[in-house]
Amino acid sequence: MNRLFCVLLFCACQSAPPDLRNAIVTRGEFRVTHYESGEIKAAGGEIVSSPRIGGRLKIVHLWPEGETVDVGDLILQFDPAEFERKMLDREGRLEQASSDFEKAQAQRGQELSNIKRKIQQQEAQRDLATLNQQRQEFASNIDRERGKINLKKAARSLEEARQESIAQEVINRVDLNKHGLSIDRNQRRYDSARRDYDRTSVYAVKPGIVVYRKIWKPGTDQESKVAVGDQVWSGKPLLDIPDLSKMQVRCLIGEMDIERVRIGQGANIRLEAFPGPVFSGVTSELATMASPQPGAPDIQVFELVIDIDEQDDRLKPGMSAEVEIILEVVPDILSIPLTALFNREQGFAVFRLEDGDYEEVIVELGEKNATDAIVTSGLSDGDIIALEDPTVP
Repeated sequence: MNRLFCVLLFCACQSAPPDLRNAIVTRGEFRVTHYESGEIKAAGGEIVSSPRIGGRLKIVHLWPEGETVDVGDLILQFDPAEFERKMLDREGRLEQASSDFEKAQAQRGQELSNIKRKIQQQEAQRDLATLNQQRQEFASNIDRERGKINLKKAARSLEEARQESIAQEVINRVDLNKHGLSIDRNQRRYDSARRDYDRTSVYAVKPGIVVYRKIWKPGTDQESKVAVGDQVWSGKPLLDIPDLSKMQVRCLIGEMDIERVRIGQGANIRLEAFPGPVFSGVTSELATMASPQPGAPDIQVFELVIDIDEQDDRLKPGMSAEVEIILEVVPDILSIPLTALFNREQGFAVFRLEDGDYEEVIVELGEKNATDAIVTSGLSDGDIIALEDPTVP
Protein backbone atom coordinates (compact mmCIF):
# COMPACT_ATOMS: atom_id res chain seq x y z
CA MET A 1 0.00 0.00 0.00
CA ASN A 2 2.77 2.39 0.88
CA ARG A 3 4.71 1.39 -2.27
CA LEU A 4 1.68 2.06 -4.52
CA PHE A 5 1.18 5.47 -2.91
CA CYS A 6 4.78 6.35 -3.60
CA VAL A 7 4.47 5.39 -7.29
CA LEU A 8 1.32 7.51 -7.73
CA LEU A 9 2.98 10.45 -6.00
CA PHE A 10 6.02 10.10 -8.27
CA CYS A 11 3.84 10.06 -11.41
CA ALA A 12 1.89 13.10 -10.23
CA CYS A 13 5.08 15.04 -9.68
CA GLN A 14 6.29 14.17 -13.18
CA SER A 15 3.09 15.38 -14.84
CA ALA A 16 2.94 18.68 -12.95
CA PRO A 17 5.47 21.41 -13.92
CA PRO A 18 8.02 22.18 -11.24
CA ASP A 19 7.99 25.62 -9.57
CA LEU A 20 10.67 27.16 -11.81
CA ARG A 21 11.49 30.62 -13.05
CA ASN A 22 10.17 31.11 -16.57
CA ALA A 23 10.58 33.51 -19.48
CA ILE A 24 8.35 34.27 -22.44
CA VAL A 25 9.88 34.22 -25.90
CA THR A 26 9.24 37.64 -27.45
CA ARG A 27 9.88 39.26 -30.78
CA GLY A 28 11.47 42.68 -30.88
CA GLU A 29 14.67 44.69 -31.24
CA PHE A 30 17.91 42.87 -30.34
CA ARG A 31 21.18 44.62 -29.57
CA VAL A 32 24.49 42.92 -30.27
CA THR A 33 26.86 44.40 -27.67
CA HIS A 34 30.44 44.19 -26.49
CA TYR A 35 31.63 44.96 -22.96
CA GLU A 36 34.92 46.58 -21.99
CA SER A 37 36.26 48.22 -18.86
CA GLY A 38 37.59 51.75 -19.13
CA GLU A 39 38.55 54.93 -17.33
CA ILE A 40 36.75 58.26 -17.23
CA LYS A 41 38.68 61.25 -18.55
CA ALA A 42 37.96 64.78 -19.65
CA ALA A 43 37.67 65.58 -23.34
CA GLY A 44 39.68 68.77 -22.93
CA GLY A 45 41.70 70.73 -20.41
CA GLU A 46 45.27 71.60 -19.59
CA ILE A 47 48.16 69.13 -19.65
CA VAL A 48 50.93 70.06 -17.20
CA SER A 49 54.36 68.78 -18.25
CA SER A 50 57.80 69.02 -16.74
CA PRO A 51 59.67 72.11 -18.06
CA ARG A 52 61.92 71.70 -21.08
CA ILE A 53 65.25 72.25 -19.35
CA GLY A 54 68.34 70.07 -19.34
CA GLY A 55 68.80 67.07 -17.08
CA ARG A 56 66.51 65.08 -14.81
CA LEU A 57 64.14 66.96 -12.56
CA LYS A 58 63.20 65.91 -9.03
CA ILE A 59 59.66 66.64 -7.86
CA VAL A 60 59.57 68.21 -4.38
CA HIS A 61 55.94 69.41 -4.29
CA LEU A 62 52.65 68.27 -5.83
CA TRP A 63 49.19 69.74 -5.47
CA PRO A 64 46.92 67.08 -3.89
CA GLU A 65 45.12 64.97 -6.47
CA GLY A 66 41.42 65.67 -6.78
CA GLU A 67 41.71 69.08 -5.10
CA THR A 68 40.52 72.25 -6.83
CA VAL A 69 43.09 74.81 -7.99
CA ASP A 70 42.74 78.45 -8.99
CA VAL A 71 44.82 80.47 -11.42
CA GLY A 72 48.23 81.18 -9.88
CA ASP A 73 48.33 78.24 -7.46
CA LEU A 74 51.69 76.43 -7.23
CA ILE A 75 50.74 72.97 -8.47
CA LEU A 76 54.18 71.50 -9.22
CA GLN A 77 57.64 72.28 -7.84
CA PHE A 78 60.98 70.78 -8.87
CA ASP A 79 64.17 70.96 -6.82
CA PRO A 80 65.60 74.39 -7.81
CA ALA A 81 69.02 74.11 -6.08
CA GLU A 82 71.08 73.21 -9.16
CA PHE A 83 69.37 75.82 -11.32
CA GLU A 84 69.75 78.49 -8.65
CA ARG A 85 73.52 77.86 -8.47
CA LYS A 86 73.77 78.08 -12.23
CA MET A 87 71.76 81.30 -12.30
CA LEU A 88 73.90 82.94 -9.59
CA ASP A 89 77.12 81.88 -11.35
CA ARG A 90 76.00 83.43 -14.62
CA GLU A 91 74.79 86.54 -12.83
CA GLY A 92 78.29 86.95 -11.41
CA ARG A 93 79.85 86.55 -14.85
CA LEU A 94 77.46 89.14 -16.27
CA GLU A 95 78.42 91.62 -13.54
CA GLN A 96 82.12 90.96 -14.22
CA ALA A 97 81.64 91.53 -17.96
CA SER A 98 79.85 94.81 -17.23
CA SER A 99 82.64 95.89 -14.89
CA ASP A 100 85.29 95.02 -17.50
CA PHE A 101 83.44 97.08 -20.06
CA GLU A 102 83.33 100.13 -17.80
CA LYS A 103 87.07 99.80 -17.04
CA ALA A 104 87.94 99.40 -20.71
CA GLN A 105 85.74 102.35 -21.62
CA ALA A 106 87.47 104.57 -19.08
CA GLN A 107 90.95 103.39 -20.07
CA ARG A 108 90.38 103.76 -23.80
CA GLY A 109 88.80 107.16 -23.27
CA GLN A 110 91.84 108.32 -21.31
CA GLU A 111 94.24 107.08 -24.02
CA LEU A 112 92.28 108.90 -26.70
CA SER A 113 92.23 112.09 -24.60
CA ASN A 114 96.01 111.92 -24.27
CA ILE A 115 96.36 111.62 -28.03
CA LYS A 116 94.03 114.60 -28.55
CA ARG A 117 96.20 116.70 -26.24
CA LYS A 118 99.24 115.52 -28.13
CA ILE A 119 97.63 116.67 -31.38
CA GLN A 120 96.97 120.07 -29.86
CA GLN A 121 100.60 120.28 -28.80
CA GLN A 122 101.76 119.29 -32.28
CA GLU A 123 99.49 121.89 -33.86
CA ALA A 124 101.04 124.50 -31.61
CA GLN A 125 104.53 123.35 -32.60
CA ARG A 126 103.59 123.54 -36.26
CA ASP A 127 102.11 127.02 -35.89
CA LEU A 128 105.25 128.18 -34.10
CA ALA A 129 107.48 126.70 -36.78
CA THR A 130 105.40 128.42 -39.46
CA LEU A 131 105.71 131.78 -37.66
CA ASN A 132 109.48 131.39 -37.32
CA GLN A 133 109.73 130.55 -40.98
CA GLN A 134 107.92 133.75 -41.87
CA ARG A 135 110.21 135.84 -39.64
CA GLN A 136 113.36 134.49 -41.30
CA GLU A 137 112.76 136.17 -44.62
CA PHE A 138 116.02 138.19 -44.31
CA ALA A 139 117.92 135.58 -42.32
CA SER A 140 120.87 133.59 -43.60
CA ASN A 141 120.37 130.65 -45.87
CA ILE A 142 121.33 128.25 -43.10
CA ASP A 143 118.71 129.70 -40.75
CA ARG A 144 116.09 129.61 -43.44
CA GLU A 145 116.87 125.95 -44.19
CA ARG A 146 116.82 125.16 -40.50
CA GLY A 147 113.38 126.82 -40.28
CA LYS A 148 112.08 124.78 -43.17
CA ILE A 149 113.32 121.60 -41.57
CA ASN A 150 111.67 122.49 -38.28
CA LEU A 151 108.42 123.25 -40.06
CA LYS A 152 108.44 119.92 -41.89
CA LYS A 153 109.30 118.12 -38.68
CA ALA A 154 106.40 119.80 -36.86
CA ALA A 155 103.97 118.99 -39.71
CA ARG A 156 105.13 115.39 -39.75
CA SER A 157 104.71 115.04 -35.99
CA LEU A 158 101.22 116.54 -36.24
CA GLU A 159 100.25 114.08 -38.97
CA GLU A 160 101.60 111.18 -36.93
CA ALA A 161 99.57 112.32 -33.94
CA ARG A 162 96.45 112.56 -36.07
CA GLN A 163 97.04 109.06 -37.49
CA GLU A 164 97.61 107.77 -33.98
CA SER A 165 94.29 109.32 -32.96
CA ILE A 166 92.48 107.62 -35.85
CA ALA A 167 94.11 104.28 -34.99
CA GLN A 168 93.25 104.68 -31.34
CA GLU A 169 89.60 105.35 -32.18
CA VAL A 170 89.50 102.11 -34.21
CA ILE A 171 91.14 100.21 -31.36
CA ASN A 172 88.69 101.69 -28.90
CA ARG A 173 85.72 100.80 -31.09
CA VAL A 174 86.88 97.20 -31.58
CA ASP A 175 87.79 96.70 -27.93
CA LEU A 176 84.55 98.18 -26.61
CA ASN A 177 82.57 96.19 -29.16
CA LYS A 178 84.28 93.02 -27.92
CA HIS A 179 83.32 93.89 -24.35
CA GLY A 180 79.78 94.67 -25.51
CA LEU A 181 79.52 91.25 -27.17
CA SER A 182 80.76 89.65 -23.97
CA ILE A 183 78.05 91.47 -22.02
CA ASP A 184 75.38 90.38 -24.51
CA ARG A 185 76.57 86.77 -24.39
CA ASN A 186 76.62 86.69 -20.60
CA GLN A 187 73.24 88.45 -20.49
CA ARG A 188 71.70 85.75 -22.70
CA ARG A 189 73.23 83.02 -20.58
CA TYR A 190 71.96 84.63 -17.41
CA ASP A 191 68.47 85.12 -18.90
CA SER A 192 68.41 81.44 -19.94
CA ALA A 193 69.51 80.30 -16.48
CA ARG A 194 66.92 82.60 -14.90
CA ARG A 195 64.16 81.17 -17.10
CA ASP A 196 65.23 77.61 -16.21
CA TYR A 197 65.15 78.52 -12.52
CA ASP A 198 61.72 80.13 -12.84
CA ARG A 199 60.40 77.05 -14.70
CA THR A 200 61.08 74.81 -11.72
CA SER A 201 57.93 76.36 -10.22
CA VAL A 202 54.77 75.51 -12.20
CA TYR A 203 51.59 77.52 -11.55
CA ALA A 204 48.03 76.83 -12.66
CA VAL A 205 46.85 78.92 -15.61
CA LYS A 206 43.29 77.58 -15.51
CA PRO A 207 40.94 76.66 -12.66
CA GLY A 208 39.96 73.02 -12.21
CA ILE A 209 40.89 69.87 -10.35
CA VAL A 210 44.29 68.15 -10.43
CA VAL A 211 44.58 64.62 -11.82
CA TYR A 212 47.87 62.72 -11.61
CA ARG A 213 49.16 60.92 -14.70
CA LYS A 214 50.84 57.51 -14.71
CA ILE A 215 54.52 57.35 -15.71
CA TRP A 216 57.17 54.66 -16.04
CA LYS A 217 59.55 54.73 -13.11
CA PRO A 218 63.08 53.25 -12.89
CA GLY A 219 63.12 49.73 -11.46
CA THR A 220 59.43 49.01 -12.17
CA ASP A 221 57.76 47.08 -14.99
CA GLN A 222 54.52 49.04 -15.00
CA GLU A 223 53.19 52.57 -14.89
CA SER A 224 52.22 54.24 -11.62
CA LYS A 225 50.97 57.68 -10.66
CA VAL A 226 53.46 60.50 -10.34
CA ALA A 227 54.59 61.21 -6.77
CA VAL A 228 56.85 63.51 -4.76
CA GLY A 229 60.46 62.34 -5.07
CA ASP A 230 60.13 61.11 -8.67
CA GLN A 231 62.84 62.17 -11.09
CA VAL A 232 61.55 62.86 -14.59
CA TRP A 233 62.93 64.04 -17.91
CA SER A 234 61.99 67.39 -19.36
CA GLY A 235 58.78 67.68 -21.37
CA LYS A 236 57.11 64.71 -19.62
CA PRO A 237 53.29 65.07 -19.13
CA LEU A 238 52.65 64.72 -15.39
CA LEU A 239 49.31 66.32 -14.47
CA ASP A 240 45.95 67.06 -16.03
CA ILE A 241 43.61 69.90 -15.13
CA PRO A 242 40.56 68.67 -17.02
CA ASP A 243 37.62 70.57 -18.42
CA LEU A 244 34.73 68.78 -16.71
CA SER A 245 32.10 70.12 -19.10
CA LYS A 246 32.74 67.23 -21.54
CA MET A 247 33.72 63.75 -20.35
CA GLN A 248 34.91 60.62 -22.16
CA VAL A 249 35.78 57.00 -21.46
CA ARG A 250 39.11 55.52 -22.56
CA CYS A 251 39.09 51.75 -23.28
CA LEU A 252 41.57 49.24 -24.66
CA ILE A 253 40.14 46.85 -27.30
CA GLY A 254 41.81 43.52 -28.11
CA GLU A 255 42.79 42.42 -31.60
CA MET A 256 40.00 39.82 -31.76
CA ASP A 257 37.27 42.42 -31.19
CA ILE A 258 38.60 45.41 -33.12
CA GLU A 259 36.96 44.39 -36.43
CA ARG A 260 33.46 44.84 -34.99
CA VAL A 261 33.97 48.25 -33.43
CA ARG A 262 33.28 51.35 -35.53
CA ILE A 263 33.24 55.11 -34.99
CA GLY A 264 29.71 56.35 -34.31
CA GLN A 265 28.41 53.27 -32.49
CA GLY A 266 26.28 53.93 -29.42
CA ALA A 267 27.35 52.89 -25.94
CA ASN A 268 26.08 52.65 -22.38
CA ILE A 269 28.41 53.61 -19.54
CA ARG A 270 28.11 52.45 -15.94
CA LEU A 271 30.30 53.66 -13.09
CA GLU A 272 31.74 51.13 -10.66
CA ALA A 273 31.49 53.65 -7.83
CA PHE A 274 27.81 54.42 -8.64
CA PRO A 275 26.11 51.27 -9.96
CA GLY A 276 22.76 53.01 -10.41
CA PRO A 277 23.08 55.56 -13.25
CA VAL A 278 23.58 54.54 -16.88
CA PHE A 279 25.05 57.19 -19.17
CA SER A 280 24.81 57.15 -22.95
CA GLY A 281 27.65 57.82 -25.32
CA VAL A 282 29.09 57.42 -28.82
CA THR A 283 32.41 55.96 -29.97
CA SER A 284 34.45 58.90 -31.26
CA GLU A 285 38.09 57.81 -31.65
CA LEU A 286 39.70 54.48 -32.53
CA ALA A 287 43.46 54.04 -32.79
CA THR A 288 44.70 52.99 -36.22
CA MET A 289 47.72 51.17 -34.80
CA ALA A 290 47.98 48.66 -31.97
CA SER A 291 50.23 49.12 -28.96
CA PRO A 292 51.39 46.73 -26.22
CA GLN A 293 48.99 46.39 -23.32
CA PRO A 294 50.45 47.90 -20.12
CA GLY A 295 51.84 45.09 -17.98
CA ALA A 296 51.47 42.54 -20.82
CA PRO A 297 53.77 43.53 -23.72
CA ASP A 298 52.89 40.38 -25.73
CA ILE A 299 49.24 41.48 -26.03
CA GLN A 300 48.37 44.10 -28.63
CA VAL A 301 45.45 46.46 -27.96
CA PHE A 302 43.77 49.45 -29.64
CA GLU A 303 42.69 52.57 -27.76
CA LEU A 304 39.02 53.46 -28.06
CA VAL A 305 37.43 56.71 -26.85
CA ILE A 306 33.70 57.09 -26.14
CA ASP A 307 32.15 60.56 -25.77
CA ILE A 308 29.62 60.73 -22.92
CA ASP A 309 26.44 62.61 -23.84
CA GLU A 310 25.43 63.70 -20.33
CA GLN A 311 27.12 66.14 -17.97
CA ASP A 312 27.00 64.91 -14.37
CA ASP A 313 28.91 65.81 -11.20
CA ARG A 314 29.42 62.10 -10.52
CA LEU A 315 31.64 61.79 -13.58
CA LYS A 316 35.19 62.31 -12.33
CA PRO A 317 38.47 61.78 -14.22
CA GLY A 318 40.18 58.55 -13.23
CA MET A 319 37.01 56.69 -12.22
CA SER A 320 36.56 53.10 -13.45
CA ALA A 321 33.67 52.42 -15.79
CA GLU A 322 32.05 49.55 -17.65
CA VAL A 323 31.21 50.27 -21.28
CA GLU A 324 28.59 48.40 -23.28
CA ILE A 325 29.23 49.11 -26.97
CA ILE A 326 26.21 48.56 -29.23
CA LEU A 327 27.77 46.81 -32.22
CA GLU A 328 24.55 46.14 -34.12
CA VAL A 329 20.77 46.52 -33.72
CA VAL A 330 18.66 43.71 -35.24
CA PRO A 331 14.94 44.62 -35.55
CA ASP A 332 11.95 42.26 -35.14
CA ILE A 333 13.76 39.10 -34.04
CA LEU A 334 13.15 36.37 -31.43
CA SER A 335 15.53 36.35 -28.48
CA ILE A 336 15.82 34.49 -25.18
CA PRO A 337 17.96 34.88 -22.04
CA LEU A 338 21.28 33.04 -21.98
CA THR A 339 20.25 31.43 -18.69
CA ALA A 340 17.56 29.49 -20.60
CA LEU A 341 20.15 27.68 -22.73
CA PHE A 342 21.59 24.30 -21.86
CA ASN A 343 24.47 22.66 -23.68
CA ARG A 344 23.78 19.29 -25.28
CA GLU A 345 25.67 17.08 -27.73
CA GLN A 346 23.35 18.16 -30.56
CA GLY A 347 23.80 21.86 -29.67
CA PHE A 348 21.94 24.18 -27.35
CA ALA A 349 18.57 23.21 -25.89
CA VAL A 350 15.77 24.93 -23.99
CA PHE A 351 12.91 23.56 -21.89
CA ARG A 352 9.57 24.71 -23.32
CA LEU A 353 6.36 24.48 -21.33
CA GLU A 354 3.92 22.32 -23.30
CA ASP A 355 0.59 20.96 -21.90
CA GLY A 356 1.63 21.56 -18.32
CA ASP A 357 5.08 20.00 -18.62
CA TYR A 358 8.51 20.98 -19.86
CA GLU A 359 9.93 19.41 -23.01
CA GLU A 360 13.50 19.73 -24.21
CA VAL A 361 13.84 21.48 -27.57
CA ILE A 362 17.03 21.91 -29.62
CA VAL A 363 17.31 25.48 -30.92
CA GLU A 364 19.52 27.27 -33.42
CA LEU A 365 21.06 30.54 -32.32
CA GLY A 366 22.29 33.71 -33.96
CA GLU A 367 24.16 36.64 -32.40
CA LYS A 368 24.60 36.87 -28.65
CA ASN A 369 25.20 39.67 -26.20
CA ALA A 370 26.00 39.59 -22.51
CA THR A 371 22.46 38.57 -21.45
CA ASP A 372 20.49 37.27 -24.45
CA ALA A 373 20.77 35.35 -27.71
CA ILE A 374 18.88 35.40 -31.02
CA VAL A 375 16.83 32.25 -31.77
CA THR A 376 16.63 31.43 -35.50
CA SER A 377 14.65 28.17 -35.18
CA GLY A 378 13.06 25.92 -32.59
CA LEU A 379 10.82 28.42 -30.80
CA SER A 380 7.91 30.71 -31.60
CA ASP A 381 6.75 34.05 -30.31
CA GLY A 382 4.91 33.58 -27.00
CA ASP A 383 6.52 30.26 -26.00
CA ILE A 384 7.23 29.86 -22.29
CA ILE A 385 10.68 28.49 -21.43
CA ALA A 386 12.37 27.59 -18.16
CA LEU A 387 15.33 29.54 -16.82
CA GLU A 388 16.42 26.49 -14.81
CA ASP A 389 16.92 22.87 -15.72
CA PRO A 390 13.69 21.05 -14.63
CA THR A 391 15.45 17.67 -14.75
CA VAL A 392 17.71 18.63 -11.90
CA PRO A 393 16.15 17.83 -8.49
